[in-house]
Amino acid sequence: MNKPKRIFIVGHMGAGKFIFTEALAKKLGWQIVDANPSIERYIGRQTRDILGKEGEVAFNRSQADIISHYIGKENVVVLLEECVVTSEQCRKLLSSEFVVYLKVSIPTQLDRMKGGRVPSLPVDDMKDFLEKQHRERDAFYEEVATLIVESGGVSDQDEEINKTVDRDVNKVIKALEE
Repeated sequence: MNKPKRIFIVGHMGAGKFIFTEALAKKLGWQIVDANPSIERYIGRQTRDILGKEGEVAFNRSQADIISHYIGKENVVVLLEECVVTSEQCRKLLSSEFVVYLKVSIPTQLDRMKGGRVPSLPVDDMKDFLEKQHRERDAFYEEVATLIVESGGVSDQDEEINKTVDRDVNKVIKALEE
């Protein structure tokens, strides 16, 4: 594999994708692109439930357009929407790219939501909502991933967060060099 010219970041809400993407882009000296409108995060429903079937198709088409656009760019780290992997077209586009799946456990997601780093969703049963997302998406995230990075546990201390992010960024840097 040639050295990647761009990196796409995927994963569930609460995985720390933005902090990770920002740190990775800075370490590489690359541009950061936040293509994650986080619709589900703020509304608390799946994209198809928010937009309906036709709206979801249009949304997935727009996500594929974003991926296609950045496939033509170099030196960018692109943070993608959580639901991007539910689209077969998007998975196909990502299959030939360097994709980092920032994997997170449900207990870590719940802890981060309690800590305020991820907005609480307006849902009756947060654990049930997250379990459903994991059931529907984990295999897709793994399918598109070039590298899987386990997002660490929660700490209220910025120093610990920074150490964990640095460790995870270094895993990606090492994979890029191999």
